[in-house]
Amino acid sequence: MSAAQLKTSSGTSSKNNIVTYLTWVLQLALAGVFLYSAYAKIIDLYTFGEILRSYGILPDSLIKPMAVVLPMLELLFGIGLLIPQTARISAVVIGILSLFFLVALAANWGKVLPFGCGCFGPTEAKPVGWTDVGKDVLFIAMAAGVFLLRRK
Repeated sequence: MSAAQLKTSSGTSSKNNIVTYLTWVLQLALAGVFLYSAYAKIIDLYTFGEILRSYGILPDSLIKPMAVVLPMLELLFGIGLLIPQTARISAVVIGILSLFFLVALAANWGKVLPFGCGCFGPTEAKPVGWTDVGKDVLFIAMAAGVFLLRRK
């Protein structure tokens, strides 16, 4: 192998290593966020139902089912982010969930929610603002990054 070929091969290998590392960092960070979020909601489904009710978006008949389904989706696809074969589809679902959360937060912009945003379980009452919406924008970007970087 010539010196030029070795240099090109080494540069490509180094770039692939960086992309692989970045992909895993994104996957682990996003999985950690969604697994923690799921846990915080699952340990108190009743309160999570009240958090959903405080958004004023869902009809009462959907509060209980969604209080169970949403954390289970976060748990399932958070785990899916840790498995290379399911990481891309998990990133898509996490991105869609984050988009729904972003829309719910934007619909309540400036409104004081009694449990805060409820993203990680109940917190102090505060108005919905940039921090809350920004988290979901970041999660969507991270999910898009995993989806794009995980392609073969």
